[in-house]
Amino acid sequence: MIQANELPTPLVWIEHWPEESADEQEIFELVIFSSYEVAERAPYLGETRAWIGEATWKQLDRPTVEA
Repeated sequence: MIQANELPTPLVWIEHWPEESADEQEIFELVIFSSYEVAERAPYLGETRAWIGEATWKQLDRPTVEA
């Protein structure tokens, strides 16, 4: 997804769970990945592979996300 959409790294990812799917309370979580690396997998074929490190989550509120 990062490569296909040409997103910058390190990636800032915020998960959003609307009230309807989160027991009547909207939830936002910042997901932080420990690393991001693109390595050549088969150089003769021009293939690359991306590795994303461990994820950690931090709960956010709507005003923080909007800022």
